[in-house]
Amino acid sequence: MNLQKPIRIAVNRTTKMVLIEGPFPRAAAILGRYLEKITGAHFAVNPVECILPSFVFAKHHPKEDEEPLGESGFIYRIFDKDIRFEAETEQAAVYAVYDFLERVVGCRYFTSSEEYVPYDANLTVCFEETRMVPILDFREVYYWDFEDPAFAEKHKMAPSKQHQGWGFWCHSFQELIPAEEYFDTHPEYFSLREGKRVGKNAQLCLSNPEVFDLLVRRLRIEVEKHPEAKYWSVSQNDNDAYCECEECRRLNEEDGSPMGSVLRFVNRVAAEFPDKIISTLAYWYTRTAPKLTRPDENVHIMLCNIEANRGLPIEVDPRSVSSKQELLDWKEICDHLFLWDYCVQFRNLVSPFPNLRVLAPNIRFFVENHVRALFSQCNGLRGGEFSALRGYLLAKLMWEPDRDSEEIIREFLDGYYKQAAPFILRYIDRMQAVSEESGGELNIFGGPLDAADTYLAPALLAEYDRLFDEAEAAVSADSELLFRVRTARLSLQYAEICLDYGTVEERLARIASFAAQARRTGLEMVEERDITLDRFVTDELARLAGQKGW
Repeated sequence: MNLQKPIRIAVNRTTKMVLIEGPFPRAAAILGRYLEKITGAHFAVNPVECILPSFVFAKHHPKEDEEPLGESGFIYRIFDKDIRFEAETEQAAVYAVYDFLERVVGCRYFTSSEEYVPYDANLTVCFEETRMVPILDFREVYYWDFEDPAFAEKHKMAPSKQHQGWGFWCHSFQELIPAEEYFDTHPEYFSLREGKRVGKNAQLCLSNPEVFDLLVRRLRIEVEKHPEAKYWSVSQNDNDAYCECEECRRLNEEDGSPMGSVLRFVNRVAAEFPDKIISTLAYWYTRTAPKLTRPDENVHIMLCNIEANRGLPIEVDPRSVSSKQELLDWKEICDHLFLWDYCVQFRNLVSPFPNLRVLAPNIRFFVENHVRALFSQCNGLRGGEFSALRGYLLAKLMWEPDRDSEEIIREFLDGYYKQAAPFILRYIDRMQAVSEESGGELNIFGGPLDAADTYLAPALLAEYDRLFDEAEAAVSADSELLFRVRTARLSLQYAEICLDYGTVEERLARIASFAAQARRTGLEMVEERDITLDRFVTDELARLAGQKGW
């Protein structure tokens, strides 16, 4: 490590340093606000360089043999009396500020409402030059907290649900040529299934030249409305009713996959929009890479690994062999893959989901095989098991895939749960270990009943409860920390309710405790679409009453 000489930023809540905002005033303003919180000193803004020691923001101009920083990369370093931040975009300069505050000064961003900002009225820093260019061009975690753009950018992520830089995001056939608008007059635009044209819950007939012309016209209108959007999805609807007409079948047979007709169509669309990236899904029936057709240079493959097991790393798990092979096959014909990963149980959003140990090896496997954009679909609603921890871990690994995930987990637990952290870490470690030892079965459409004989066996539930009792006792004098621990306990209580764990009196008390804490957290849904918190509580009370004949 080649450290530069120390820079004294503040002495006794005063400073001589100023902010030279240059082309990045927002980044400079953010740095000034945080430094004022940290030191108590006010940092004046100077529009131009001066003789005072400064935080200097500047546009980066790469040398001939230097890799560009791109949209997200940055450099910060000590330069003589100054600390200098360089980037090619304002957003990257903001990323640089948050990285500096975290890596050098010690800030931590746990949730959208909870962060750690140290106080040091005599702040002095010394660090080596930091140059960061992420291997993943696009990074998004689908958690409620990351909907807040300010929180997302603290982790150098795209805001959740906004899909920054995108026009259409996915499943866009229905948006571009809606069946409601065209099927009655042009049924030939839609899938032929068992000898009949189908509009509802179907796809487009991609061999029909009129479909191509109409889709391009309608897409051009949307692109003209949003010229700033770089990515445009031209993708199948969310069903498997692809067209079986003679020509579509011929194209698919030639390529050995229903992706044949899709990719040929998308390549033609992409040729009409050479300055945009046209994205298409490799999902459901189109996951298998085509034998002959190759994505054109501005075609972006969004591969969805929905069938993979989540309890062991995809690279080594025999149950995930097809998902692994699909990625390897696409890697051979596509230099820039987008991967849609899954990190949630859709039917049990609150349930224990012991996948924390597989996230790092999976992300490393992805980037080693040409994945350059990653979307992790988690619980986009409020709540979910360790949602703050898992979001924090995913964000760190997406930015730096080689980081030690155990170190990140401990960092979060120590900062967020404080004295309760050792007990929660033991809970996580125990459940993860049992899950792995029992084969690591973890289905995104599963739930507590699937683990009743493994990581949610009765003896283990008792052990988990003891750990949470100890965690609560450790922070009993701090109402906020106690609230966080009880929120973390919700997933265990949910599993125990579903598994009828304990005596009747214990089960009644657990349902009441779960409901009260869940409502305090704002939890609304325990299943992705249908089961609200209130319905779950009502149904469980009715089920318990039915069992006891009340």
